[in-house]
Amino acid sequence: MAVMSLALASVFATTTSRLSLSCQSLPSDSDSLALKKIYKEITLGEVVVKGKRPLVKMENGMLNYNLSVLTERKAVENVYEALASLPGISDKNGTLALAGASSVTVIMDGKPTTMTTEQFNTLLKSMPVNRVAKVEVMYSAPPQYHVRGAAINIVTKRASAYSSQGEVKAIYQNCYFNNYKGEANFRLSTPKRAFDLMYSANDSKSMQHFTMNSHHTYQNKVYDISQTEWARDKGLEHSLRAAYEYNISDKSHFNIAYNSFLTPSDNVTNDVSGNYQISRLDLHGRTYMHNVSASYQSSFGLKLGADYTNYHNVIHQYLQSKIGTEDNHFYITGGQDVQRMSFTADQQHSLKRNWTLGYGLSYENAYDKDNQYYTDVVGSLQTSNTDTKVTEQTTDFYLSVSKNYAAGPSFSLSASGEYYTIGNYHKWAFYPQASVTYFKTPDHVFILSLSSDKKYPSYWQMQSSVTHLDGYQEIRGSSDLRPCSTYKLTATYALKQRYTLTAFYEDTQDYFTQSIYQSPERLALIFQTRNWNFDRQYGLVANASFKVAPWLNTDVSAMGLRMHEKCDDYFDIPFDRSKWLYQVTMNNTFTASKHLTFELNGMYTSPLIQGTYDLTHLMQIDASAKWRFCKDKCTLTARLDDLFNSGIPKTKVNYANQHFDMNTTYYLRSFTLTFSYRFGGYKEKEHKEVEKSRFGH
Repeated sequence: MAVMSLALASVFATTTSRLSLSCQSLPSDSDSLALKKIYKEITLGEVVVKGKRPLVKMENGMLNYNLSVLTERKAVENVYEALASLPGISDKNGTLALAGASSVTVIMDGKPTTMTTEQFNTLLKSMPVNRVAKVEVMYSAPPQYHVRGAAINIVTKRASAYSSQGEVKAIYQNCYFNNYKGEANFRLSTPKRAFDLMYSANDSKSMQHFTMNSHHTYQNKVYDISQTEWARDKGLEHSLRAAYEYNISDKSHFNIAYNSFLTPSDNVTNDVSGNYQISRLDLHGRTYMHNVSASYQSSFGLKLGADYTNYHNVIHQYLQSKIGTEDNHFYITGGQDVQRMSFTADQQHSLKRNWTLGYGLSYENAYDKDNQYYTDVVGSLQTSNTDTKVTEQTTDFYLSVSKNYAAGPSFSLSASGEYYTIGNYHKWAFYPQASVTYFKTPDHVFILSLSSDKKYPSYWQMQSSVTHLDGYQEIRGSSDLRPCSTYKLTATYALKQRYTLTAFYEDTQDYFTQSIYQSPERLALIFQTRNWNFDRQYGLVANASFKVAPWLNTDVSAMGLRMHEKCDDYFDIPFDRSKWLYQVTMNNTFTASKHLTFELNGMYTSPLIQGTYDLTHLMQIDASAKWRFCKDKCTLTARLDDLFNSGIPKTKVNYANQHFDMNTTYYLRSFTLTFSYRFGGYKEKEHKEVEKSRFGH
């Protein structure tokens, strides 16, 4: 909405001119009636110019979103939820997903982190939305971000004035159990410095309910095994972040941040009952994670970054099961210690005629120590002690060149080299990246990008250990896992900064994921991560935003893709399968008043495949309400997620000699009530400058 546009100002200028000429033409003895008559002839009615705020801007091969503006009336309480509400981005079982990309990396201020995805997501869930300046969505991240493939970059606000603000939250959630969470954050800034402090405590309890029917072929006989599992998890989680920023000059700044996630006590109980076995697993653990990151940007284009994470986990587990008349039980003591550090250096030079030259390097070193010891073993369940130490090193370097035109095409090209070692494995790799942006007008922008990436399995997946979930199900490690390589081509068109259409093609060689297999050697259901030949996808993604009525805004995202998966070495049953998949998401925001809004969001995904799995369709309906009061200092938000308890598909396998189905769709529905209070908000007042243009010599 805008009142008094340039055009309107021009109308008023013309009117004033006409009035002046008319007054000059009047005889000196004219009375006021003539002037009044002329004035009536040129009187303008009320003029209001209406405009739509851009939803997305496309710059340098990126989709840029103003997160605070786009989520102002949405019932989101933190950065993670705000990201999941953006067009094409969704939350899939606690992980952010980007439509048209098999995986996406989330970074902050252009720097990767040594924290795991789960740890970084915990940080985002405790960070307020008003800390973010903008969000950059990339299907092909430039090399200076030191991540490859699709990425989401969260750009935080920098200190620019004297201000202080804070917020406290109380959160109640019911998802079978009652959960309580408290959060507090505070920010103090000056033109030179800023200090951030965030803390949250979460009394977390969860219940999961699984049912399984397995028609297991063993020694030419089919065993019908049915069982029901109840999994309870209870723990107290603490999250802390402290950050300091110093602005050396307008173009140079330094910042340092400390993050920690502490779970001093985590208690898990799994009870399984069925016609084949009865078992109970009790697990007690504790986890500590500390992370320190620092970055420096100079006025001449040099950027330096360092990041260090220390992770420590200890578990004590007791499993007892009864299979027929045989009793099995054992104790497990295990843990994991990880130390990861990284360093990045980047330099950019602005050359003549809008050319830019960039180069940089990064180094990451990780030391992982895993152990698992069995004691008091009774029964026939297979057990083996493990104690492994692994050192992993990754060295990257790149060279990039880009050219920006005032209008028309702009492009960037880069090449990255990588040397990777883990144990006795050494590998050189080369990664090209390119993007072309054609900017005809702000209403018509086109981006074409090419990227490549390599993904490495987690340390746990590469251990040759066996972990028993109960008397029938077990997890096996795979010490021979190979990293997978991904090549991706995307083309995006943006219309009027509100509608986007993306076509994509992605090919992942040596793709790896965990799958389930009925062992032919004994009655055991095996969960194991294995490499496939490839996982190939191509399709279209469309995003649009509509103002249906003054009180209703609707965002729609639609995707259609073709999946093709192949594995020649999948146990003893190779597969080569493909399928079309469709997904539609619609988010509706109803504005009842300036302070009260409602949301009704829905998502539908057609049936899909994963290896030998057939997954049913899934549908999720969410509703929420947001009320702001006390001069917008207080906010009360109510959310009801997954109303119909249908947000996770059912799994069925009927392929070769494998035949089983699993249902994990219980207890997905949740109700969340959040109260937040914002305080402070002091900002330095603007003072009128003394007019000095005519003073001095």
